[in-house]
Amino acid sequence: MRNRSNFAPTAPTIMVALVLMLIGLLGTYGTVVPDQVGVLAFVVAIVLMLLGMVIPGI
Repeated sequence: MRNRSNFAPTAPTIMVALVLMLIGLLGTYGTVVPDQVGVLAFVVAIVLMLLGMVIPGI
């Protein structure tokens, strides 16, 4: 049997990514946070979810 190479992100990882996505939306489409912070939040959320799919337990 082969070792598994992909995993599902855990619930806390998904929650953090959702919060980062909301910050990204507020930064990109709103005036609550600066645009650069919104873009950075989007990038961090995407990286976090990708790491959650590759590394078990994240």
